[in-house]
Amino acid sequence: MQNFLQDVHFALRQFRRRPGFTLTAILILALGLGANTAIFSVVNAFLLHPLPFRDPGRLTALYERDVLGDEPFNWVAPGTFLQWQQVSKSFEQMAAWTINPVNLATPGRSFHPQRVDGCACSWNLFSTLGVNPALGRGFRAAEDRYGAPPVAVIGYGLWQRRFGGSPQIIGRQIRLDGVNAEIVGVMPRGFAFPSRTVQVWEPLLQSVPPALLERHDTHFLQVVGRLRPGVSVAAARSEVDGIAARYKRDHPDTITGHGANVVPLHASLVRDVRTSLLVLLAAVCCVLLIACMNVANLLLTRASGRAREVSIRAAIGASRGRIVRQLLTESILLSLAGAVAGLMAASFTIQYLAAHAPGADAVLPAGPASIDLPVFLFAFAIALLSGIAAGIFPAIQSSRADLAGGLRESSRSSTAGRTHARLRTMLVTAEVGISLVLLVCAGLLLRSFMRQAAVNPGVRIDHTLTLALSLPDVHYKDHAKMAAFAAQLSTRLSSLPGVVNAGLVSCAPVTGHCNDRVFAIVGHPLPAGQVMDSLTRSADATYFAAAGIPLLHGRVFQPQDGIGFDDKHPRLGAAMISESAAKKFFADENPLGKQVWFGTDAQLRAAAGNPVPYHQIVGVVGDVLTELDQRAEPTIYLPLLDGGSQSLHAIVHTAGDPRSVIAAARREIDSLDPDLAIYEVGTMEDILGQSSADRRFSMLLLAGFAGLALVLAATGLYGLLSYGVSQRSSEIGVRMALGARSSDISGLIMREGLKPAIAGVVLGLAAAFLACRVLRSLLFGVDAMDPLTFALVPLLLLFVAAVACYVPAARAARIDPTITLRMD
Repeated sequence: MQNFLQDVHFALRQFRRRPGFTLTAILILALGLGANTAIFSVVNAFLLHPLPFRDPGRLTALYERDVLGDEPFNWVAPGTFLQWQQVSKSFEQMAAWTINPVNLATPGRSFHPQRVDGCACSWNLFSTLGVNPALGRGFRAAEDRYGAPPVAVIGYGLWQRRFGGSPQIIGRQIRLDGVNAEIVGVMPRGFAFPSRTVQVWEPLLQSVPPALLERHDTHFLQVVGRLRPGVSVAAARSEVDGIAARYKRDHPDTITGHGANVVPLHASLVRDVRTSLLVLLAAVCCVLLIACMNVANLLLTRASGRAREVSIRAAIGASRGRIVRQLLTESILLSLAGAVAGLMAASFTIQYLAAHAPGADAVLPAGPASIDLPVFLFAFAIALLSGIAAGIFPAIQSSRADLAGGLRESSRSSTAGRTHARLRTMLVTAEVGISLVLLVCAGLLLRSFMRQAAVNPGVRIDHTLTLALSLPDVHYKDHAKMAAFAAQLSTRLSSLPGVVNAGLVSCAPVTGHCNDRVFAIVGHPLPAGQVMDSLTRSADATYFAAAGIPLLHGRVFQPQDGIGFDDKHPRLGAAMISESAAKKFFADENPLGKQVWFGTDAQLRAAAGNPVPYHQIVGVVGDVLTELDQRAEPTIYLPLLDGGSQSLHAIVHTAGDPRSVIAAARREIDSLDPDLAIYEVGTMEDILGQSSADRRFSMLLLAGFAGLALVLAATGLYGLLSYGVSQRSSEIGVRMALGARSSDISGLIMREGLKPAIAGVVLGLAAAFLACRVLRSLLFGVDAMDPLTFALVPLLLLFVAAVACYVPAARAARIDPTITLRMD
């Protein structure tokens, strides 16, 4: 301990004597360690920390497999869920849920109705997860049935925000979609399932008619199960997959999965963000590695000037191990100081990263990202390892100093040995190589983002406002009432000052998949077991003009189009299809005049005695994307004024700023129905920005890390050459005295500097070819081996390297041989 304290005291004295070196090394390490700590805190919360539920390792997510294609994660039909629940022996409990946004108000309207994310779930969801309400109770089995008195459990945040945290909240009434429901429980602080935004839970079967429970062909549930003790995920998957496969064999015409899939719940929740976060973590590890190499270069440079000091220590009895320990103590103290500075910087960025990380709202982190004990221990561990990594080679090389030579030479005139020079060159080469890998990855993401930004979404972008509302069942069970409300709303929005035109659709453009249905074309029978599937949208006649969707053939909807409101005597309805639907389903035929109906042959036979509505195709319109990074999907539009959609999205085309009509639109909706809450209010630019937010976040962060790596690599190369010039001033003076020109000297230095840069580029390209394969799932419109990126990035890196070499080369060319030789 006494020796250790002496080492620390001596190291601190050395730092005070060389403040410039000390601050530079700490700053470089702080950049690498701070970035690692910030990213690791998010990775820890999302990927590493166990879910905050009882015995989380036994929780699984269940899916149907290969319903219409090769997708292993299809949602589950209610009949399938009940079959699994009743037949499977692998699960202690099994529960289902579906996202169910609701209009929230109070009976006395103590606040204006608002739209909140809700969840309709099985009565046993909370017990399956192993979480009890903080106040009140969960649902009872008798409450999870069709027609049962409405009850609800609310989230802790909603309880505090809207009800002041009143302990008398249990038993009070709230209005959900116009229906009074009794609050029976409040979930604990921090509870988040199925996402952080859900604040209201209702029993699933209250709103599901018994006839729908028997269906295996409508897929809208997500399922979570708790395994019995000792049962593995693989065993449960095999059992449930067998149940689903047997049902499919017995009912080949039913639209159901060919099997089932069971995965750990945590893996299911983070499935869409895992790759992005791991790529970012790998990137910051590379930045830290480059920082360590830079500090190692600084230490090697400093060690060359300390040869006399080390020789004296060895001469008076210090062992080689003692010298190595002293020098390692210095590098570790530098690294720990860098960690402290890095933690201070990381604390300001962690919350931003957690809020904007890919899928931040859609997945369930174990808790808010923060510098907790695991993160602190991680920062301490990597600081310790970084100090050792940065100092071990300089320490070993310094301990090998020639005793006699070191005592003879002054610190001023001593030159670096060949071993030191080779080590510094190798470190710079490695820095350049790692920087190239990061730059190539960042370049691919940048190119991907630019491709996505250039995509035509199929709708008007400028001067377009979108807003959404949902019609509650209690007031709008009748299709005629839905149609009447939609017609009035469209008319009123279109007549607002500053509005060019307005239309309604059941799902706003570029906001996701929303809904699809199986259909058939009259006169085009399919082989047994095959079906056709398409996105479906309900739209009014003015929607296409308001959204800027071009009419390619035929006409748009007219007021008389539709099947009517008499289910027993439907009229021939109308339908419009997208361009991709026309190409996929009608090939070289003219689709106009063709008739379609929704369902399968089995459903048509089952509907005997009840007329099935037919729809005649009257028009073909341009494609509209569901996501900017997805291809256009075939879409069928039906008349909204048939009253078949409770979800209404208004598309308002304005002459000026679209936000200027928001207040007027709110007043019109409030005058039509004061219980309705509008939500998702924004411009089309907002929607497109949200669609590309995850890709933009990953691209900007990786580009920042790559830029930091580039600066560190250029700094390392500059330092290597600058030190070399200062050490070789006598040699350069002799060369110039013997007739070498300034251009010869600068060329010599440039060539020596570009050699490690070129070697680093070659090694980096080889590594980048391997590393970029991991990015395939994050790219859009760009191949992982994009030749343009692999050509431009090395040129950029070599240009920066040349700039870094130019300054030392120019300084060398200005050396006065007379002064240099006189000093020597």
